[in-house]
Amino acid sequence: MIPLKLTVEGIYSYKERQTIDFTALTEAGLFGIFGTVGSGKSSILEAITYVLYGETERLNARDRRAYNMMNLKSNRSYIELDFINFENRTFRVTREFKRNSKNFEDVKSPTVVLYEKIDEQWLPQESSNTQPIIGLSYENFKRTIIIPQGQFKEFIELGAKERTDMMKEIFQLHRFDLQDKVTALYKKNQSELDQLNGQLMGFEEISTERIQTVREKLMAEREFFFKAQDANKLLQEKFQELKNLKEDFLELHKMKSLFQDLSKQQQEKEQIRQRLIRFEEAYANFYHILQVQEKSKQENSQEQERLQREKEKSTEIQQMTQQLSLQLQQIRPQYERLTQRRTSELDLELILQLITFTIEIKRVNESAQKGRLFVEETKEQQAQGKIRIQKTEASLQQLKQSKPSANELMELGQWYTRQQVIQQQENELQQQLLALNSAISALQLDLKHYNFDAAEFDADYASELLELETKLAKLNDEKAHLLLQQKLTQFAANLDEGSPCPLCGALEHPAIAEGTDISQELADNQESIAAIHSRIKFRTDQKFEIEKLMLQLQTLNTQKKDLTAKIQLNQSHKSSHLSQFTWANYSSTDESIYTQKKAALSSIESQITALEQLLSNEQLLLIEIEKKLDKANRRLNELELEEARKQTQINQNIGHLKHLKWADYQSSDQAAIEIEYKTLKAENLRIEQNYTTLTEQLHGLNSQFAAQESLVQSIHNRINSIQAEILQTETTIAQLLHSSPFETIDEVRDTLAENLPVQKIRAELEQFQIQFETLKAQITQLDKKLADKVYDEAAFLLQEAALAESSHQLKTLTENVAKYEQELNQLETAYAKKEVLLQQQAKLNLRNDDLKQLFNLFKGAGFVQYVSSIYLRQLCDHANIRFHRMTRNQLSLQINENNEFEIIDYLNEGKSRSVKTLSGGQAFQVSLSLALALAESVQSNTKAAKNFFFIDEGFGTQDITSVNIVFETLLDLQKENRIVGIISHVEELKERIPISLSIEKNEEHGSQIFVN
Repeated sequence: MIPLKLTVEGIYSYKERQTIDFTALTEAGLFGIFGTVGSGKSSILEAITYVLYGETERLNARDRRAYNMMNLKSNRSYIELDFINFENRTFRVTREFKRNSKNFEDVKSPTVVLYEKIDEQWLPQESSNTQPIIGLSYENFKRTIIIPQGQFKEFIELGAKERTDMMKEIFQLHRFDLQDKVTALYKKNQSELDQLNGQLMGFEEISTERIQTVREKLMAEREFFFKAQDANKLLQEKFQELKNLKEDFLELHKMKSLFQDLSKQQQEKEQIRQRLIRFEEAYANFYHILQVQEKSKQENSQEQERLQREKEKSTEIQQMTQQLSLQLQQIRPQYERLTQRRTSELDLELILQLITFTIEIKRVNESAQKGRLFVEETKEQQAQGKIRIQKTEASLQQLKQSKPSANELMELGQWYTRQQVIQQQENELQQQLLALNSAISALQLDLKHYNFDAAEFDADYASELLELETKLAKLNDEKAHLLLQQKLTQFAANLDEGSPCPLCGALEHPAIAEGTDISQELADNQESIAAIHSRIKFRTDQKFEIEKLMLQLQTLNTQKKDLTAKIQLNQSHKSSHLSQFTWANYSSTDESIYTQKKAALSSIESQITALEQLLSNEQLLLIEIEKKLDKANRRLNELELEEARKQTQINQNIGHLKHLKWADYQSSDQAAIEIEYKTLKAENLRIEQNYTTLTEQLHGLNSQFAAQESLVQSIHNRINSIQAEILQTETTIAQLLHSSPFETIDEVRDTLAENLPVQKIRAELEQFQIQFETLKAQITQLDKKLADKVYDEAAFLLQEAALAESSHQLKTLTENVAKYEQELNQLETAYAKKEVLLQQQAKLNLRNDDLKQLFNLFKGAGFVQYVSSIYLRQLCDHANIRFHRMTRNQLSLQINENNEFEIIDYLNEGKSRSVKTLSGGQAFQVSLSLALALAESVQSNTKAAKNFFFIDEGFGTQDITSVNIVFETLLDLQKENRIVGIISHVEELKERIPISLSIEKNEEHGSQIFVN
């Protein structure tokens, strides 16, 4: 993962939005983030881990993380990170949360959105989970990519299980965790084998001998069956002939009996046929016309009854019309006087309004009098308030004139504060100079112990090292020659006549070389080589120690030079600052006058504040009084206007009176006048409604009477038409009777009353005739067939008994054959299945043995731990490349039998000890080496072109030499396509890093980020 851009706002000390463009930083390969303690350096890493994973090192979900992360002066927190993952895809993730406007301590849950940049467009993703995109969990991300403050040593101090789990995730060792898969396969195979063994238990009695026995029994039963089958066939043929003859004689007897019954029914069927013919003639000629005649008579009767009803209804309407006309004549005089009564009604309504207006004018006068009294009192309060305000303003003016100059005191206070800072810096610089002089003297004393001469040391060292390496080369050549000679002697001693030589392959050995014992020469050679190695190591260590002391001395001299320059610069600042003291009434060495003036200013300002508060309160009180006065005046004006409006309305109402006079009612009771008004109004409304209702009812009855008369006439016309139709029908019936076999119309009605089912009777008659003729022909045919034949019942019974016995014997034989065939088939099928099951059993037993071995191999994730230990040892080897250099070959890292880290101490005969015994600086060195090796392995595993690594601690624990070595190690990473960022407050590192960020905390604007 490589960051491209980070934006933070409202997080920890970052109040305002700050953006870090990582492009230039990552291109440099090595960059730093520097700032004072608490400025917000580590907050940058927390922002990255929180926006990616929703997790931080300092806070968890129980710590009210969202509230505590949000800047206390902000109501919104926002983090945005653009980055490239190991697949070289570009993503953006944002996380935003806001404060509840009604509850300061309630911060809502964050909103997270993940985008991918495709074709220059940011497309939102369905899931905001970044772990699959980065390829690491949060725990392993902070161990291999961003290492938070306080977590640098976590990897070397992890337990075996935690470290194995970490290695499994980073290097995908889950593919070697085959225990569950093997266990599942083993259990499945065992279950299948148990089921197969259970099935085979049911085939224990199945054998080839039993199958052969059943086959022989089947063949014998089949032979008996075929003989019985032939005999039964002959008996069946003879019995069938007798059975057919018996059936023919019985059928002939049955037919003759049925023919006699049909012959007796012939006369009855003929009578039914004649009745049917007579009914059909009556129905065809008279049924419909008789129906029409009956319908006309019923309709005539109904219309006569309807005519009578409608005539009675017409008479009732006429009587009601006469009654309504009489009532209308009685009420007409009252209706004609209604206009005059309406005028009196309106006058009474105006008189009621006049009484109401008179009462309201009286009420308004009373309210206006009270308002005038309130206005006078409020004006007096207004005058008193203005007097108090004038007095307070005068006192306030006097205090302000007596107040010392605040700007002068502020400038003077700043001068004194700056003077104190300069003096404190001078004291600290002098103490640092004393400490540097002491350290330089100690280093010079150490160099005297080595009798060190800088001009000759390098030349002497190079000359002696060249001489030693030349001797060592000669000794190695001599050692190789001695070893070859010793090996040839061994070959010569092992030669046997007739056996091939292992060097040339010859079978004959005419001149076998005789060797001498060179063991002592080899031992002397080895001792000389060891002595030279020891001398080289001694001189190398001596050179290293001297160079270390020289480097330290050079560094201290440089620091002393810088410190001397700082002391001179501070003296210059001190003189310049003293020349800026221009206050005549004060002393540059005595702050007591300034302190007294400052206290007096504070006291006067307190009094001014109190008077200003008093003045503000009095002004507010005056404003309230003036508001009340203004409101009272407006109300008084409104009452006067209301009184004028009421008087105008009274004058208008008096002028509108027509019949009644105001003087007659002015002193009357309002309730009595209101009763008189309501009574008159109700009576007028009643007269108008009655007259209107009676008029409308009379018009309606007149219309109804005219319609009723028209209906009576139409009924008369319909009755005349029906009676003419009845006469026409009777004439037609008489003509039909004259030409029919019937004498009277009653005879026709009686015939139709029978209501015969014509279709059913006709079908029964036809069926009888067909049955009679068919039976007659069948009897004639059977008589001819049986003319020369005789049926013997005794012979038929004997033949039937013989056939039954033969069929029973054949059935028994058939059952026996089927039983043996079924048994043989079952035995053969079972035997074939048993053969298949035995083959499967053999395969499963073999597979069970193999799976059992695999189960023991992968039991308890031992294989995963074994593979993990291989990866861990490789990781340890890679880390030692840098760790050896950082410790100047004094320490090494190794893995013990329990897969735990140990330190090999070469200064103590190469013995091992726990990593917990390392100092803080050494722990940083080994942790850095491991972290870099782990990050390289992650980079190789993900096949990313570049990778990113961030460190947030450790440099403060290193001495100058170690810092130089660590710094050179980090610089070398640029050649390996690695990007490293460091966070530190060690200012010396800032000057050595090509590009860096500085974080400064501002009280007003929060932390600010600047590029150096």
